Amino acid sequence: MKTYTKQEINDLNFSPDSIFEDSKFNGLDFTPYDLKSVSFLNCHFINCNLANLLLTNVSMRDITFESCNLIGINWCNLRRFETPKFIDSKLDFSIFQGLKLNNTQIINCSVVDADFSGADLSKSNFSNSSFQGTNLDRAILSGADFRTSQDYIFDVRTTKIKGAKFTFPHVISLLTALGAEVDIE
Repeated sequence: MKTYTKQEINDLNFSPDSIFEDSKFNGLDFTPYDLKSVSFLNCHFINCNLANLLLTNVSMRDITFESCNLIGINWCNLRRFETPKFIDSKLDFSIFQGLKLNNTQIINCSVVDADFSGADLSKSNFSNSSFQGTNLDRAILSGADFRTSQDYIFDVRTTKIKGAKFTFPHVISLLTALGAEVDIE
């Protein structure tokens, strides 16, 4: 796997149709660059800043983001987005509306005020992640693991949750979404 660090970012070619395969990006700030139509295949981003980046027509397959700033990204603009893993990263204010992201891993992440409405997140792992203010309505969450996540809330009448895993007391938020008042003694 080829590794790129801060010293090498100016040598990278981000022209349209550039392809990065089996690459590791460590400590890079991508915000000054236009990544339009670039492809990333089996790549690992560590301590990178992609906040508010416009990812128009970008392809990402088998991507891992670890300790990255991914705030404010509209992931719906990607041409292809398959099997992403997010670990120890910030996904606040991101948009994933209607995307097919089954088996996604969002582990130890901040996912505040993001939008997953209508997304297929079946069999995904959300371990130790906070979903405060995040829209999960009409999502497919069948088989998803919320056991150690927190601050999620969605309407169980419009969201598919068959086989999803939850723990007490965080699961109480689902009753709150239905308008119930819950007293814990």
